[in-house]
Amino acid sequence: MQETTLRQDNTNRIRTLQAARFLFILLIYLSHSVEPLAHSPFDFGGEGGVAFFFVLSGFVLSYGYGPRVSRGEFDGKRFFWKHFWHLYPLHLLFFSATVALDYRLGVSYDALQIATSLLLVQTWIPSDHTLFVANGVSWFLCDTLFCYIVFAWLYKWLTSIRTSRLAIGMTVLAAVYACLALQVPDKMTNCTLYSNPLLRAIDFSLGIIAYRFYKTCPSIRKQPRLFPYVDVALLLAVYALYQIMCPQIRCSMLFWPVMPLIVVRLATADASEGWATRLLQSKPMSWLGSVSFEIFIAHLLVIRIVQHIVGYDGSEKLAAINLAVSIVSTILVAEALRRWFVKPVTDVINRRLLR
Repeated sequence: MQETTLRQDNTNRIRTLQAARFLFILLIYLSHSVEPLAHSPFDFGGEGGVAFFFVLSGFVLSYGYGPRVSRGEFDGKRFFWKHFWHLYPLHLLFFSATVALDYRLGVSYDALQIATSLLLVQTWIPSDHTLFVANGVSWFLCDTLFCYIVFAWLYKWLTSIRTSRLAIGMTVLAAVYACLALQVPDKMTNCTLYSNPLLRAIDFSLGIIAYRFYKTCPSIRKQPRLFPYVDVALLLAVYALYQIMCPQIRCSMLFWPVMPLIVVRLATADASEGWATRLLQSKPMSWLGSVSFEIFIAHLLVIRIVQHIVGYDGSEKLAAINLAVSIVSTILVAEALRRWFVKPVTDVINRRLLR
């Protein structure tokens, strides 16, 4: 979950995007926790939230590092390792904790599952056997690291190609993707279309393209009309379409036209003065956005622990209590992790490995 900060070339923070990170993390959270209360899965929250974060990452990295890439001042090796060491220690902590807990419960993993998850290469293997191992959300980190590797190349290409060629290329890509995706069996959707790094790089690229037009088209940077009503309406419309779409399309492609638009509207809303902007720019929302990565990594394990402590008898009342307690607990755990684990470890690594 790329932090929404603007580095050197841009000294201000896009506060609306920073806060929006928490809102979309909450959608992902609910996709893993609300089923006992709603009596139905909420896969839309997980798949929509993931799509948002890939697009957001492309947009934010372009905003923060794009000028340096254009000037030839971008240090790709340092960039990658800096971000790797920001992600990996927390991944290792929760992977180890989950494996240890599962071992006590009689659940074990084979060598391939352990190795691919530790090395963060699990999404390169088209198999559910290695995809959601232990702390299942770690697959997202594998794809994120790939996006970091190709960021500079994608940025140079996508910001230099002519608009007409870009439009034609994206149209052809969408058509080919849809035709091929419909040939994928339902049971293979997660380990291919949903999680493959090459395919999720499309979402990431859409974020870079969104930044390209945000940067070059003054009309786009005008304060968005009817914010956030249009954005909520768009998400509701996509949710309605999601219910009738096949898994191969709704897992990723369904969100391609919408998430770049929402990211740009959120970014431009940062300069407005409406109630929604004031809410997103508030200190509590900024704080919640700042711990969204820790929430993302920690939430599955916290949900399990809370359910074990609180218990669950199938009733809606206890399901609601579990949900409320787990959300509050995850936020508190996330802040503790950020303050007493992520920041100290990152500081040490920056001093000793990245000088």
